[in-house]
Amino acid sequence: MIAYLAYNGWDSGDAALAIEQKLKSVPFFSDFDDAQLAELVAIGEIETYDANQIVLRDGDDSNELYVILSGSVTIYKRDAKGNEVELKAEHSGDFFGELALLDGGKRSATVATLTPCEFFVLRREAFLSLLQSSPSLLTKMFAALAADVRATGERYFREELEKQRLHTEMELERHRALAQMVAGVAHELNTPLGIINTAAGLIRQRLQGEVVSALVMDRKMKNTFDDIIEASVLMEGNVRRAHQLVQSFKNVSVSQIADTRERLDIAEVITDTLSLFKINARKARLDIVFQDDLGEHSHIWEGYRGYLSRVLLNLLTNIERYAYPPETGGKVEITLTADDARAVPTFTVMVRDYGRGIPPENMARVFDPFFTTGRGVGGTGLGLAIVHNIVTSALKGTILLESTVGDGTSFSLTFPQVIVENGQ
Repeated sequence: MIAYLAYNGWDSGDAALAIEQKLKSVPFFSDFDDAQLAELVAIGEIETYDANQIVLRDGDDSNELYVILSGSVTIYKRDAKGNEVELKAEHSGDFFGELALLDGGKRSATVATLTPCEFFVLRREAFLSLLQSSPSLLTKMFAALAADVRATGERYFREELEKQRLHTEMELERHRALAQMVAGVAHELNTPLGIINTAAGLIRQRLQGEVVSALVMDRKMKNTFDDIIEASVLMEGNVRRAHQLVQSFKNVSVSQIADTRERLDIAEVITDTLSLFKINARKARLDIVFQDDLGEHSHIWEGYRGYLSRVLLNLLTNIERYAYPPETGGKVEITLTADDARAVPTFTVMVRDYGRGIPPENMARVFDPFFTTGRGVGGTGLGLAIVHNIVTSALKGTILLESTVGDGTSFSLTFPQVIVENGQ
């Protein structure tokens, strides 16, 4: 045993009291009285380490609890590549290795000193011997341990909630930044496209005019003029197509879409939207079933008819293009539910198909602007990006995607029953 009498140069009484106060910070011992703490100090030892020394290693047998009397340590693990990942730093008054007193299992992390350190070390054998002579200590220790486990569980739960909140905010910010970039680029492209369209139209008009027609031309020259006219027509057609595409790009930014908040029957909004898609559904052989599960819940929604209709039409168009093989079609289910128990009551609209499904490698990218696997069937990669931005920004909600290859895809849209406009 290494005596504590010389701890920091104090006399034995001062040293003992100082160590006892440090031990009170250990949850195991927080309910011990002064006499019981004094017993712990009597069976413990003092160990000193220089800076940058290993105190214990991940995977070592464990047998001791360490209370830091002075100095600082780092606790870390190594990842699969051998890099050190710091879990936390501990300082004077903190402790580590407490589970060794109970199970004597393997160490779960490595501890190294950051500065010269002095530790009070309580070994498992001595501690268990003390418990045998004072059974009441065991009850106190386990009561303190249970309280610490509960506190730790609550702390990790709060931390996990905070991580999820930060992750959601980062995702929203990423999509907002992409939307702003796309809208900005689209705006800049509109001007040169307009100039090109005007110039192509002017070339076609002049070449088809009376002056050119009156010219005496041989067959070769006439063929050349006809080729130029045809090329100008192609230019105009493709410029118009590019302009339409740019307008779609601009719609990725919700700020480019105007809508007015109304007091609506949400089931009627969905039904009206499905009637707009009826012709497309018939051509694609989609059997769309709408199930209103609100029951006694209120159908009143203070929201935006245009935004929700646009979201649903984009999702249905996505199903039309990608979910089922051409001219085969299949079932599409749309369900409406409500949750009044939340702090902010919500509606949830789920759109589900039973088609091809989305490959796992594409799941993380489906809401990214310009990502598409269907350019050959008219896809631009903007439909789901628009959906995501409208749901999260305009409808103040969330969108959840689930998909299994060969078993279909579902999108769950959850948003407030009363959407509060900015500034209200």
